[in-house]
Amino acid sequence: MTRHSLTTPALLVLAAAAGAVSPEDATFFRSDIRPLLSLYCVECHKEGKDADFMTVKDLSQLHTQRGNFRSAVEQLRNRTMPPPKEDQPSEDERRQIADWLERVLRETAKEMGPYAGTVTARRLNRLEYDNTIRDLLGLKMKFSQTFPSDGGGGEGFDNNGETLFLPVILMERYLDAAEAIVDEAVIVPETRRTFRPADFAPGSSADGRLKTGQEASVSFPVTMTAPHALTIQGKALGQAKAKVRLKVDGIAAQSFELDPKAPQPVVLQLRFFRGPHQLTLVTEAGEAEFSSLELVDLPKPVTAERKEAHRRLLGDASSASLAGKSAAERRAVASQLLRKFARLAYRTPVTEKDVAKNLALFERSASRGENFETSMKLALRGILASPRFLFRAEQDHAEPGVRPVTDHELAARLSYFLWNSTPDAELDRLADAGQLNEHARLEAQLTRMLADPKADSFIRNFTEQWLGTKAVGETVPLAPEADDAKGIYNARIGADMRAEAVAMVDYLFRGDRSLLELISADYSFINGRLADYYGIPGVKGDALRKVVLKDNLRGGVLGLGAVQMLTSPGRRTSPVLRGAWVLDTLMGTPVPAPPANIPPLEAASTKQKKASSLSLREKLEVHRADATCASCHDVIDPIGFSMEHFDRIGRWRDLDEKKKPIDASGKTASGQAFKDLDEFKAILLTRKRDFARQMTSKLLGYALGRSLVDRDDGTIEQIVDRLEANDFKAQTLLREVVLSTPFRNRNELALATPKHKKAAKAEKEEK
Repeated sequence: MTRHSLTTPALLVLAAAAGAVSPEDATFFRSDIRPLLSLYCVECHKEGKDADFMTVKDLSQLHTQRGNFRSAVEQLRNRTMPPPKEDQPSEDERRQIADWLERVLRETAKEMGPYAGTVTARRLNRLEYDNTIRDLLGLKMKFSQTFPSDGGGGEGFDNNGETLFLPVILMERYLDAAEAIVDEAVIVPETRRTFRPADFAPGSSADGRLKTGQEASVSFPVTMTAPHALTIQGKALGQAKAKVRLKVDGIAAQSFELDPKAPQPVVLQLRFFRGPHQLTLVTEAGEAEFSSLELVDLPKPVTAERKEAHRRLLGDASSASLAGKSAAERRAVASQLLRKFARLAYRTPVTEKDVAKNLALFERSASRGENFETSMKLALRGILASPRFLFRAEQDHAEPGVRPVTDHELAARLSYFLWNSTPDAELDRLADAGQLNEHARLEAQLTRMLADPKADSFIRNFTEQWLGTKAVGETVPLAPEADDAKGIYNARIGADMRAEAVAMVDYLFRGDRSLLELISADYSFINGRLADYYGIPGVKGDALRKVVLKDNLRGGVLGLGAVQMLTSPGRRTSPVLRGAWVLDTLMGTPVPAPPANIPPLEAASTKQKKASSLSLREKLEVHRADATCASCHDVIDPIGFSMEHFDRIGRWRDLDEKKKPIDASGKTASGQAFKDLDEFKAILLTRKRDFARQMTSKLLGYALGRSLVDRDDGTIEQIVDRLEANDFKAQTLLREVVLSTPFRNRNELALATPKHKKAAKAEKEEK
């Protein structure tokens, strides 16, 4: 079969990756792209077949098959199409077709009109759960520590609704967490129970006397897991001591003796879990007489934090203040308190009907004679276990199309974006008044919320997941066999490295500086410990601070020690991983997995003696001699070479592992030569829009909590245009994301059931 090649003029068109769709694109599609697709794809994707994108004969028809062409780009990059037994395009053809199609799809997306996307009802992830409890009650404990880990999805973040599943074990953990939270937050009056012989279970001695082998039992409920003190008043009858065994729920717990001459109360420490329990006294030897058993719970110390949580939940209401009140009056107080808390927990206004089930729990507990606080705990647990608290669900509309979210939904979107937590009183006030979804007010709230310390959570969470630096010191520990790093790298250095990355992004966002400084910065944020590690003089103290560097090599994300560790496997650096990290993380160009049957790098030469003497750079040169390998490595490797002065744990070096001088020079795939990292950064800065597009995609995906799709490209390009017009200022990016169509709206799907048709008709009539 004749092989179709991309012509030299075609390559020039491909090189203009940042340009708009032009008349030349239409010609290029007909003369070069479609013939290649016909060569490799037509048999499976012609008219009448699955994913029939070959029906597109002209670029003007692209909109009819956008989804299929987007899928084709991914299939080409991942080498999953054409099928293995079919003729295959070369690696150059794969990459070039995919790059061209991706650009055209991106540019034409702006012509598709407004798009908001569908929103999956998603549960709170672990961070959001703990932050929400903190802001609702003031409790700063990690109640989510027993929850399963949240997986990343979509744009790589753990707040993506498509991957926040609800396994059965998590529902059990939610119930446990709800119990632990109310046990911590609600301060219950001391519970003291006294049992007399008349309270013993049927069959026990009515006068409290037990002969050898006889037993007596009492049953009681426990409403809060806690230690208890049990005081047993009794004496031995006769001249000998009586031996007694205590059983808890039928299981032998402790033994003790009663003295006939000098009887003393026996005090035992027991721990009971919430639920029904039974205590049993068994006389194993001798005869004993028991006059009473007193059981007192021993609650946790009342701290200032617990007092504040109790106040937020119950205010001044208590068993003491409600003493003498009727059941109806206590119910009215409970209803008011539950409605207030449900409003905050559910993040939307509620009615009496909304809290009816929780109020029923209160009444059930109160009917058993429990005190007010204990009854409220049961009802509050119901709110914390409700889907309306655990999930961020938004209102569905029957009529399809782009619809604004409600002000309360927008408040939740804004607060979980910038704070990873629930809306505060200011957001609630604006939402209640219907004033939040106004341009000026949204901008004002963005400024206010970014200045709040709670925004630290957003900056840390976004930075560490985007850059991948969260893994350093955790899933990317130092290799145990690394003798050369012993006594140099430790857990505190790893924590400093992670903090360095976060501090840099924080400085840009809160200082409204150019995002391009992530590449071009001549400064970093380090403390005395990290400065010593990096070999930078004159820095003291444990606090991170901005340090202007003498050269431009350590500044920016490419000089972060955390990034160097992240991209260094085992005992050496990896120009391949570092180059791939730059392309994927900073430029939005994912690197596909290597083709099957590619030999490992260590087999770079068939002559082992020669291979063992080669430097890493020389091994990669041999590796690229294979044309199949060269198509990707010619793009990746030079980028990685620019960072070779950093060793595998982020320190500067002049010699590599073979004690050969470091060569950090290279030439990009487009032919731009550089001699070191500083010059490579300058080359990266010629692709400002590509970098801005990648940051926009990541931040938009994080803010929306969903995967981005083809139609989102229009929004991304509009934001990039505004970024470019505002010198790529960081707060411009935040502002444009918050003001964007997908952040303030949602796409309703057409629902064809009679119920939804009726609702759609009602909506139209209402208008």
